[in-house]
Amino acid sequence: MLKKRPFTLMHCYIEFAKYPKWQIRELETSLKKQKKTIDGSPGTATNDPSDASSVRTDATSIHTDALEHEKGPDGVKKDKRGKADENACKLSLETVWAAKQEKDEIKEAARNAHYAQQFELRKEEIALRKKEDARNEREDARRQFELDERVMLIDTSGMTDVQKQFYQAKQNEILARGLE
Repeated sequence: MLKKRPFTLMHCYIEFAKYPKWQIRELETSLKKQKKTIDGSPGTATNDPSDASSVRTDATSIHTDALEHEKGPDGVKKDKRGKADENACKLSLETVWAAKQEKDEIKEAARNAHYAQQFELRKEEIALRKKEDARNEREDARRQFELDERVMLIDTSGMTDVQKQFYQAKQNEILARGLE
């Protein structure tokens, strides 16, 4: 049950009465009180709602309508929450973007390192091919020299005339190549 005590927070009421949110509440409570007194008072002859509406003056109704349509300011918590959400979203977006940039830079560096490594491998491969080609040419030249040497040193005394002619033609080819 409610105990009848004096209102001790008048200094707060005076401060808050300036703000629209509290002005709306004040008008709502005063309208409820007016309605109660009109409906429940023993001195009234009629309980007609049209009489209750006539109690409201034009100035009060205009003021009440204006305040009802006016949106009150956001509370401190809502304002802080909105700023925090906005800041968190912005911070999160910046963090994600920075992480993406860093990741892209790492990928680019890895890609460049991979290309450099592939380039070096290709250079080494070409150098090895050149060395192998040179070695193969020397090997081919050595084999050709050995074959030519055998043809040049062959004993044709026990051969038939056709065989002698064949080996003499080969020896002439070898001599012609050597003179070039």
